[in-house]
Amino acid sequence: MAVTKIWAITDSVSRVLSYAANPDKTIYSDICKALHYASDERKTVIGEEKAMYVTGVNCTAETAFAEMKAVQERFDKTVGNVAYHAYQSFKTGEVTPQLAHKLGVELAKRMWGDHYQVLVATHFNTGTYHNHLVINSVNMWNGKKFNCNEGAYWKLRSISDELCKENGLSVIKNPKGKTPRKLYFAEKNGEPTRYNLMREAIDKALSMSTNPKAFTYVMKQLGYVIDLNPYHKYATIRSVNSKKETRLYRLGEAYDRDAIYDQMRDTLRNNPQEAYRLYYEFTEKKSFGVTIQKAHFVKGNLKTAKKITGLKALYFRYLYLLGVLP
Repeated sequence: MAVTKIWAITDSVSRVLSYAANPDKTIYSDICKALHYASDERKTVIGEEKAMYVTGVNCTAETAFAEMKAVQERFDKTVGNVAYHAYQSFKTGEVTPQLAHKLGVELAKRMWGDHYQVLVATHFNTGTYHNHLVINSVNMWNGKKFNCNEGAYWKLRSISDELCKENGLSVIKNPKGKTPRKLYFAEKNGEPTRYNLMREAIDKALSMSTNPKAFTYVMKQLGYVIDLNPYHKYATIRSVNSKKETRLYRLGEAYDRDAIYDQMRDTLRNNPQEAYRLYYEFTEKKSFGVTIQKAHFVKGNLKTAKKITGLKALYFRYLYLLGVLP
């Protein structure tokens, strides 16, 4: 399992030039501070154990700053986002320092190839093996700056996850925030929280659905709008009366997009007849509850009767739901 982050390093021309003119000054440029922090030897020793490695990708570790600076000056790109600082942290006890460093170097190569200079350093100063990657923002060959957008972040995380899988390490399927204390105990006690109500609606819809279209229709009738679009990063659910969406993975792994598709496939494969029957009964009742076109409530016949709407329809609907009407 590895957690990844990436952020920009910015600096002024004067500070970069000041450091370049006098390397002995204690005021470093931001890029140099990042490189210095990443390769700080004081973070390398725990007792007698060597716990840090430093490797340059497309540059030499010992002269990384000078090489990165040379590329920036050659293309006149010494201002703005001069570099990026990425972070890759592993689960405690899951990797050796050698493996952690190997994965960091491979991450740099797969992410930035032979286009950008990267310094990779493995630390243990926080009690957990983690990699610092300092990336020159300027392409070595064409001078183009690295576009560190949201897509780049997801690509970095995806490559890191792939490396973890390839090496038998665990992977965080979804980033989960903390559950509020009040909600946690309510969930634990089985009280009707909004999450529990969502789960109940999904369970009911899945019992009668063999395809996404039927599932989303039933969910809509139960009072929820659900988004299973595979092109969206997260599948979501929200009440029809609210604009606030909840990511499905927050309801648990059994309610995420992949799990929902798996359940529909299982239903279609194992017991489609029962699902069809339940769906038919559900849709018929919903139709009856909305239109209320029974002969003893309307004049004329069912073909010529007008659809009942407004408060009268709502009144009849509640009568039906309470069992007063057939």
